[in-house]
Amino acid sequence: MTSVIVVDDNEDIVYSMSELLEMYGIEVLGKGYNGLEGAELFEKLRPDVVLLDLMMPQYDGAYALRKIRELDPASNVVIVTGGASESLSGEIESLEPNKIIFKPLDANALVEVIIEESNSTMPFKIKYTFKNDSKSYTCVLTYEQYKNFKKLPILEDSRILKEDEENVEAYKNEMQEALNFAAKNDTTHIQRLSEIVS
Repeated sequence: MTSVIVVDDNEDIVYSMSELLEMYGIEVLGKGYNGLEGAELFEKLRPDVVLLDLMMPQYDGAYALRKIRELDPASNVVIVTGGASESLSGEIESLEPNKIIFKPLDANALVEVIIEESNSTMPFKIKYTFKNDSKSYTCVLTYEQYKNFKKLPILEDSRILKEDEENVEAYKNEMQEALNFAAKNDTTHIQRLSEIVS
């Protein structure tokens, strides 16, 4: 299971982001409310990804990112911000966060970033529709498969629902074969592996 810590001075944001991530099957190991707490949580818990706000009183996101990089230069830190001053932005860029995403957050985009940055091979469930088909389907894919899946010309829409650990290896191989057929506009295999949800 992919793990994160959430660090933001706004308790409502920390709570709602944590709840949202748990619904997607992402484990929230810890919650911090300033940069010092974020750095301490990282040192203690070593999550796959740190979600870090920039603008916080006392110890800001730049402080936390600097300390986290000292502890582990290869750590995965995603800045989640409503914006930053020019001087803080320059400092953050020099510390090279993995990604910077802006509030308000799109839940699906946030989950995609976490899965991508954690290099998770854990499959997850998606919901999708094909062009000229009113039904919605679900299936389980790895992130690499999902990146290719989203590029299919026959796809109308897709979004991540939640992580799924059941029957991982067998399903992954079956889905790869189905994706190969779908790339050639043959959806019969992928539909067979999918569940109609509406």
